[in-house]
Amino acid sequence: MKTPDLSGFFSLAGKHAIVTGGGSGIGLAVAEAYAQYGAAVAVVDVDEAAAEAVAQGIRDSGRQAIAVRCDVADQAQVETAVAAAVEMFGDIHVLVANAGIGDRAPAEEMTLAQWQRVLDINLSGAWYFDQAVGRHMIERGIAGSIINTSSITSLVGITTGNANYAATKGALNALTRTLAIEWARYGIRVNAIAPTHVKTALIEQKMADDPELARFFLGNIPLGRLGTPEDIAGAAIYLASEAGALVTGHVLVVDGGHTAR
Repeated sequence: MKTPDLSGFFSLAGKHAIVTGGGSGIGLAVAEAYAQYGAAVAVVDVDEAAAEAVAQGIRDSGRQAIAVRCDVADQAQVETAVAAAVEMFGDIHVLVANAGIGDRAPAEEMTLAQWQRVLDINLSGAWYFDQAVGRHMIERGIAGSIINTSSITSLVGITTGNANYAATKGALNALTRTLAIEWARYGIRVNAIAPTHVKTALIEQKMADDPELARFFLGNIPLGRLGTPEDIAGAAIYLASEAGALVTGHVLVVDGGHTAR
């Protein structure tokens, strides 16, 4: 065979990862998937009990994980969280800056507090982790992978009330591309994943309560279903592994064709 053996192309064995917002939803799925593919994982969440439950589940499966409580909007807490992961694992090879919130209101009614809170968590929180982990990788000579969780709201307009959320995700795409260029000389890859609506308990309940919302969501997704946390975890494995070794500065859209319309 002329093609090299690619059987371990997606392996994360020997890698150490930080996943923010790892206590639930997409972050939980990514943390568990990374562990299944061989990585040791620092599960970071503002909800310490949720982070610990995920980390304990990973440890019960025979893999290595720690839980770290962190408010990503607080730069000092971010520095402490990264230091805790480094102390535990020695090096960090992968970051998934996934923590984020929404706080919806019509644009003309949105308060400054709503605007600022979403920016602080979704954009500044990702930046604090990107910078702290990027510095660590540069100092240690680690050709690592940094992945930011974006959204299709960074690419297309959707429902009313998302001005703050969409603004953070559009900025996150720009940050991703800029860091990819700046840190390419260190071998550090920086990418983003932009999901469509993802099936969580909250979204499912909203769709059950509002059939019109359900029709709107599904009517804009050509494949006819919402995303799942596992759909996003698959993309995160790809971008963290050797399979994605030449991919940087990219916003990987995982949306069932939503943005192709």
